[in-house]
Amino acid sequence: MTQISLWLACTACLIAGAVYFFRPNNRFTQLIGALAVATHTFSLMQLLLNRDGFNFLTIGLLIALIGNTLLWFSNRDKDLSLLIGTAFPLSAIILALNAIEPWDLKQLHSNSWGTSAHIIIASVAYSLFATACGVGILLAMQEYQLKHHKLKQLLRVPPLQVLESLMFEFIWAAFILLTITILTGFYFIEDMFAQHLVHKTFFTIASWFVFAGLLLGRHIAGWRGQLAVKLTLSGFFLLMLGYFGSRIALQILLQ
Repeated sequence: MTQISLWLACTACLIAGAVYFFRPNNRFTQLIGALAVATHTFSLMQLLLNRDGFNFLTIGLLIALIGNTLLWFSNRDKDLSLLIGTAFPLSAIILALNAIEPWDLKQLHSNSWGTSAHIIIASVAYSLFATACGVGILLAMQEYQLKHHKLKQLLRVPPLQVLESLMFEFIWAAFILLTITILTGFYFIEDMFAQHLVHKTFFTIASWFVFAGLLLGRHIAGWRGQLAVKLTLSGFFLLMLGYFGSRIALQILLQ
């Protein structure tokens, strides 16, 4: 049942991505997107019920689900169809990897409710940052085309001010959750600077400082545009390097 649900969700996400790309601003499209999110949710629930905790791929699946859900809701009053048309197929890849399980990954046992809460809060924060990066990329592309007077090639996206405002809304929410993630990590995890966690801790804290500097610069100096996008991508890269980079090294490359 788990394998079937994963492949159904994978197919639904591929179809939804194509529909959002070719038929934006359509009620039928939103319905297909909702169906993809629902099947994605069901497949994740089936996966967690049949596994003892999380692993590298199931956390990726959770992050993708939260990101898709955020984009689906945001698209109801803003045209983010191009972003969704990319995000859903990427989720399909993660679903397929969970279905075929190409690597023998270790499970992250989460018998403690505190550890489970830490993982879920971190996943939501990562999803918000990922969504902010996606919006930021659209913002940078649109700004570049406007500056170079390529008006005929303008992307199908909301106005620049709307995109920028949305990006910082996601960053603020993600930053608050990242702060909680770091605090709960130090509280619930015995040694955050243990050998297998030191890289993750270092890059996570470094990412926190990047986003703190971005939000402070936004408030004091009005940072925006390309600078804000570059800092957002840099902070997200550090965050992903801290978690997924260390997991790839420990669980796949060093097997």
